[in-house]
Amino acid sequence: MPLTGPQVHQQLLTAQAGQQNRLQQARQQIQNADQRREQLEQQRDHTMVELAEYFLPELTPDAVRTTWQEIRPTINEILHRKEQAVDDLRQQLDQIALQHGHAEQTLTEWNAQHDLIEEEIESLATTIESRLAADPKFAQLSEQAARAEAALERAEDNLNEADQDAARKLPAYDESDLFTYLKDRDFGTGKYKPRGMTRRIDRWLAKLIGYQQAKRNYDFLKSTPESMRQIIAEDRAALDTVMAELERMRDDVARELGADALKVRRQQITADRNQATDELNKLDQQSEQIHRELNALADRHCDYYQKAIAAFRGMIERSDTRALQERARQTVSLTDDQIIARMNGLESEIGQLDATVAGWRNQIANHQQIFEAIGRLIQRFRSAGFASGRCLFADSLDVLGSLARADDTYDVEAVWDQIRRTQSWGPSTMDRITEVATHPMTQVLLNAMASAAGAALQEHARRAGHRRNRHYPRRPW
Repeated sequence: MPLTGPQVHQQLLTAQAGQQNRLQQARQQIQNADQRREQLEQQRDHTMVELAEYFLPELTPDAVRTTWQEIRPTINEILHRKEQAVDDLRQQLDQIALQHGHAEQTLTEWNAQHDLIEEEIESLATTIESRLAADPKFAQLSEQAARAEAALERAEDNLNEADQDAARKLPAYDESDLFTYLKDRDFGTGKYKPRGMTRRIDRWLAKLIGYQQAKRNYDFLKSTPESMRQIIAEDRAALDTVMAELERMRDDVARELGADALKVRRQQITADRNQATDELNKLDQQSEQIHRELNALADRHCDYYQKAIAAFRGMIERSDTRALQERARQTVSLTDDQIIARMNGLESEIGQLDATVAGWRNQIANHQQIFEAIGRLIQRFRSAGFASGRCLFADSLDVLGSLARADDTYDVEAVWDQIRRTQSWGPSTMDRITEVATHPMTQVLLNAMASAAGAALQEHARRAGHRRNRHYPRRPW
């Protein structure tokens, strides 16, 4: 069975939630790595203290430990502020989730009301069609319009053939030097002036090339298309007059049956539904911004971390580690070399961990792009009206599977293409939803004309209405 708009909409929301879970999992991996890095840094710091104690025998352990006590409160205070910022952002996400749920419910209600008003419009359209088709005058005018359309189509076909015939044959006349010579002298007309030998030669040339018949053919090819265009323009004006009267009759019946009030209701419902859609889109954008801020805080190079690093570097600088390392190279003991080797090992492990985390951060960036792309996809889905219960999709559409396999934003865009390709409206109301949504009375007029004109002229009656719609802007009903 086909999938409905609300079903696909829910699948999109489920896919978005799944992508958000993947983001959270990736952030958790980085958080675990940050904890491991902190352990390594503590070990490195302890190694540096051990090295300082070895190289600085005049410094007591109590003095070194006092230095660490002084820097640790500063770092702890910075980390506390970062954790508080993360908690605040998560609380904002929870609040947005609640608002999002209410907004989703509101949009669902407005979609239902929109579907109901569309059904009322469809019912009204059917009633108007029946009233118009039963009106003898409307039937007479519809038949007249259909016959005029049929005649116009034949005339336009003939004009097309005449244009092609002229385009094919006229170059031969224009390229004939003798024909052009006589034509430019106005030979055979009252404007022809030469006398004597010139006149006799021109007569001989005209007889030689059959100029009189050629000139008649030339004039026919030149004038016939333009004459036909003028006749067609007059016929179109006549058809427009008939169509204007048919539209007036349609509008009168529409007003009598309360179409204006129905239009106002639909406009209000549509405006309310659009407002609910805009509110959802706004909440989605706020959510995306908070996720970006959380990603920034999960980054080791965030502002809070930089402040902690600055404090830590200040302590390292006060320890004068370069002088300690230089002294180690000057000693014959292996103890200091072993301590430095351990320090280098810790630095290497930290570097490897940083490289791994960098890869995870790239994954987070990609996950975030996909998450935002899914959010934009949902917004486009709603804005297109696809969340309506009247919207159908092929049962082969696999939104969840396709988005779960998405590796980048191009894959998400491909899902939107799949949605559009498999989307349709209810088979019994498809034409009316597409045409009535913009101008309900246009389709009403076409259906009524087709019914009134009779089986033999139905198609011509429809085409007459379409011709009118192409040449004149749609008017409010």
